[in-house]
Amino acid sequence: MKTATALALLMIVAIGLAYAASEQEVHSITLPTLHTELKDGPGKMKTETLCAVCHSVDYITMQPKFSRAQWSAEVTKMIKVMGASISEEDATTITGYLTVQYGTGN
Repeated sequence: MKTATALALLMIVAIGLAYAASEQEVHSITLPTLHTELKDGPGKMKTETLCAVCHSVDYITMQPKFSRAQWSAEVTKMIKVMGASISEEDATTITGYLTVQYGTGN
């Protein structure tokens, strides 16, 4: 019984030492900074400014080509569900920009 207990304690110590040794081998990396530039067009600055308050503009460029109704629904969701502080006038500007530059155009 004493042998089993001693063996168990020895195993616990060995595992602890192995874990401690592995902690010293932590490496870090530096990722590059990527900057996505939105397409030029009326409403670009407003879109960049107001959308980037909550998320990267990468999210805009990764979306499928939505229709005006779909982009409008996305902007409305950001306002009503996510709490974006965007006026009705700015929402219209953003929806128009997104429809033309990243959507179906209509």
